Amino acid sequence: MSRRLRPPGRRAWLACLLAACAGLFSAPGAAQYADLDRADWQEDPVPPPPAYSLERLLEIDMPKTASVRMGIDPQTLSVNHQSGVVRYVVVARGTSAVNASYEGIRCTTGEFRVYARQVQGGEWTPSTDSGWKSMRGQSSVLVQHPLRLARDGLCLGPSARQTVSEMVRELKTGNRSLYY
Repeated sequence: MSRRLRPPGRRAWLACLLAACAGLFSAPGAAQYADLDRADWQEDPVPPPPAYSLERLLEIDMPKTASVRMGIDPQTLSVNHQSGVVRYVVVARGTSAVNASYEGIRCTTGEFRVYARQVQGGEWTPSTDSGWKSMRGQSSVLVQHPLRLARDGLCLGPSARQTVSEMVRELKTGNRSLYY
């Protein structure tokens, strides 16, 4: 008994086409940053924390259960395409406190790092835990924002977006990266 093979359905064909297109469009960007996750990768010298303003903050979409509001000052954003690091100042505002953090994201590896913290507008103090950590799987609401920032505009797949103005535009429009 011979069975006749049916050609793939329209949905299967469309899924294959979308997967092929995604591979074509992401390959050049991924190739540009392919060596940034090597064992011998070194971060560029970290500049001091830039000045920020509470009036310029762009809200970060946080879980509804969060008791703090998080925001990023777009004028503090910087991107170093040699090292692949995006740096920024994020501000956490609660009912009784306003604290800031100077951080970096590596889109290539899906990691973030805290360089310094500022409590209630005081002096910046270097972070005692300066290692890179995965953005995924963070249980505390206070450290979920790097992943949200990466998804909402700082990263385009495994690459940092090309310009700060592109990052700001994406943060404002809320387009999400499918990579993270």
